[in-house]
Amino acid sequence: MPPPISIYSIHDPFARAAFFRRSPVAVLAEALENRTPSEQRTLIGETLYPLVELLDPILTAKITGMLLELDRTLIFKLIESPEALKAKVNEAISVLISGAVFPTDEARPARS
Repeated sequence: MPPPISIYSIHDPFARAAFFRRSPVAVLAEALENRTPSEQRTLIGETLYPLVELLDPILTAKITGMLLELDRTLIFKLIESPEALKAKVNEAISVLISGAVFPTDEARPARS
């Protein structure tokens, strides 16, 4: 595996500027190279988590886990597009709410 690129090793100012203009997905895709599937999932999750946390700080872990089940191409789109991520997070919240079981008075056990 090649050593990671350090900004300090880039002496050309134009190359250094290009380094900082890289998209988050390009940086992530490069980081995923030569990684195990488990490591890839972890890196993608670590990228998604803070983005999801901005939209829903309470259900961040659950929603991030749900998003990790999506196709990688779609995940990359979500990372690059705040609007698409917001829509998908809202969709995940709807799924969680619709699947939640809210006990009714009849379903509660009788007190002794």
